[in-house]
Amino acid sequence: MYHDNYKYYKMARDTAWKTLIKCNISSLPVNLSTIIKQFNIYAVPYSSGYVPDNNEEDGFSLYKANTTFIFYNDSKHIHRVRFTLAHELGHCLLGHLKFGKTYNKNSELDFESIDVFEMQANVFARDLLMPATVLNSLNVKSPNDISRLCNVSMQSAELRYTRLLELKKRNMFNKHPLERRVYNNFTNYINEM
Repeated sequence: MYHDNYKYYKMARDTAWKTLIKCNISSLPVNLSTIIKQFNIYAVPYSSGYVPDNNEEDGFSLYKANTTFIFYNDSKHIHRVRFTLAHELGHCLLGHLKFGKTYNKNSELDFESIDVFEMQANVFARDLLMPATVLNSLNVKSPNDISRLCNVSMQSAELRYTRLLELKKRNMFNKHPLERRVYNNFTNYINEM
């Protein structure tokens, strides 16, 4: 699937798992505010007065004066805002900001991008918002289930569901120690559901 970029894919996936573990996330939908606070990141909505030159953009992140910022377009649908925040968190936590401000219109479809940073941020967002081990354990039956449980768009849910079916065919759940730790964090939630 990711051929030459597989090591970058794994780095993004593992960072999403580590983030869920470090922030002790244990239920869906993932609380992004908890994660943003844990990492001392400032999330700034465009409605606060900061509007970039092209306010159609979903968001961007930057590191300035020893502070990390995520600026996001809060006029978008909540599902889009959640994906944008998770995507930009990926840029922040994967170390992309040392290369300068990120300012790209992120796309939930772009998992095989030529731009490895954008691919990584999308993988991170997907795995953070919709952890496969949890969805598999909840025995989700459709993209609708994922959209409802994770508070994500149908587009994101459909992409995750397709990947979930691939993982099921290959029986690829809880093989990695980090993924097992994510599963353990969610055990009570899974049992309650």
